Amino acid sequence: MSGARFGAVLLALSSCTAEPPPADTAEPPPAATAASRWVEVRKPGDVSILESPAIARASAGAFGEVTPPATVRIARVHVQVGQTVSAGDPIVDAYAPEVLDAAASYLSTASRARAHEQRGDQLEALLGEGLVRRAQVFEQRAKAAELRAQRLRAIAILRSAGIEPKDASGLLERGVVTLVAPVGGVVTELSARVGRSYQPGAEAIARIVGEAAARVEVRTAKPWPTASSVVFRTSDGREIALDPTPVATVIVPSDGTMRSWFEPEEALTLPDGLVGTARLSAGADVWEVPATSIRQQGDVSELVRQREGRAMAVRVEVVTAAGASALVRGEGLDGERL
Repeated sequence: MSGARFGAVLLALSSCTAEPPPADTAEPPPAATAASRWVEVRKPGDVSILESPAIARASAGAFGEVTPPATVRIARVHVQVGQTVSAGDPIVDAYAPEVLDAAASYLSTASRARAHEQRGDQLEALLGEGLVRRAQVFEQRAKAAELRAQRLRAIAILRSAGIEPKDASGLLERGVVTLVAPVGGVVTELSARVGRSYQPGAEAIARIVGEAAARVEVRTAKPWPTASSVVFRTSDGREIALDPTPVATVIVPSDGTMRSWFEPEEALTLPDGLVGTARLSAGADVWEVPATSIRQQGDVSELVRQREGRAMAVRVEVVTAAGASALVRGEGLDGERL
């Protein structure tokens, strides 16, 4: 075998037995080049995260219903739908025999109860002389107690009809019961018709909606970040500053959304059901970045930022995300490019 041929064989054998160098498994951060597309970190502005539908929820004082306290028949209607009324304004006059009976019972039972009590005292004084039996004293006491119970029941019926017991005499003179507005507001429903009869527990004769102290209910797909301010922009063009800390937050089991309630910073009344949007201003330490720029390393969230022409990883806390944007919290992100 010639020397050249022998050298070729040795070269082939050495190439088959040599081990390749170990591969570098570490994943270096991407290098910043002129062709790289970097995005500036900015203050939060994505409305899909910062705005949510909102609605005013007025307190119970904004609603009122005029309902029959007993069997009644309408004698006169004082209002129309859409009319503004104040608390205590007459809504309808109605014939109500049970209420009139209660007025008469209230006026008569007090004096009758006193008479039986006095008779019981007189008989009790004669017990020691053996002139009366104890059963006679008990009978007078029982009649007085029964009359007092009737009087209390009459008071309850009168007050359920919106009538103070002191007005019972005037009620008997008029012969009709005037049902009044329990709250101030606008008459939104009115079923009353002259001659129509109502039973207790039937539909309301009238419904009134007014304004009262309210909270603003906000629904979000995910929890909102800590806010520096929240503004309720109503459908009628108002902007109402809300306390940025909600009074309560719950998860709606049916769809997993969040429902939070905020109070206005200044006390004011709002109509129930007023719709609008609530806009959040995030805290100074929260920044908006593209959701795709966040890299997960186990439980650690990282951003790749540009610093002095090099790509560097920085840890961040993901506050919330929606669509193409995410809100993060981290040190030294002001003015960075991702």
